[in-house]
Amino acid sequence: MPEYGSLDYWDDRYTNLTVKKDFDWYHGYPTLKVFLNKFFGKKDKILMLGCGNSRLGEDMNDDEFIDIINMDYSEPLIEYMKDRTKGRVGLEYLTIDGRDMKPFFKDNEFDHVFDKGTLDAVICSDDDNENAKKIIFEVSRIIKPGGFFIVMTYGSPESRLPLLNLPIHNWTITMRMGGSSETSQMNQCHYIYICHKNSENGDSMKHIFPIETHSHFLNSSIGEVPMEVLKK
Repeated sequence: MPEYGSLDYWDDRYTNLTVKKDFDWYHGYPTLKVFLNKFFGKKDKILMLGCGNSRLGEDMNDDEFIDIINMDYSEPLIEYMKDRTKGRVGLEYLTIDGRDMKPFFKDNEFDHVFDKGTLDAVICSDDDNENAKKIIFEVSRIIKPGGFFIVMTYGSPESRLPLLNLPIHNWTITMRMGGSSETSQMNQCHYIYICHKNSENGDSMKHIFPIETHSHFLNSSIGEVPMEVLKK
C-alpha cells in the first residue's frame, strides 16, 4: 500500500487508534525468541527500527533484555508507547526519522539493529528507494563492528540485496527463509537478511556469528537457503 510510506498515514492511524492497541507485523517475540537469542545478548544495546505499537520491545524486556531503544517517526505513536511502558527499566521510546539519526546516535553506538517491516513500508511509496538507502546507510553507521542488522521482510533478493549489499556498509550478508514449520513453502515464508558488520582497522569482533545447523532448506532465486523455523 503506497500510504505505508506516508507519515500522515501513520500519525492518523495511531492518533485514531484504528488498529489494536498492540500489533506485531509478521511475527511477535514468542515465535522470534529462539532465532533472536542466537544473535542478540541480554546486555547488548539494541535498536528497534520503526517499532510501531509492537509488543516486541516489551516482551524482550520481560525476557531480561536490559538496553532496548525503540524508534519511530510518528510522534503520536511514540507518546502513546511512552505512556504504555511508563516505569519500565531498560526500554526507551524515541521519535526519530530513520533517514537522519545523527542528532541522536553516534557512530558504532549499537550492538544490533532489528527491522521487521519498516523497510517494506518505506519502499511502498519510494519509487527510487532513496529513503530506504538513507535509512540503511544510517544503520550501517551506528552498528558496532561485529554487530548484526537483521531485516525481516517480504522483499526478495532481487529487490533487497541491491540496497543492502553495498561495499559502503561494510557487512557480510547471509539469508534465511522464516516459516512456521519445516514444511513451509517459499510463498509462506518471510525473507530474513542477516547483515554482520565487519571489523574496522583490526578491531576485535565482539559478536561472533553463531554456529548453526539447519536440516531444512528452500530453493530461492539465489540458490538453496536455510529454513529458520519460527514457532513457539
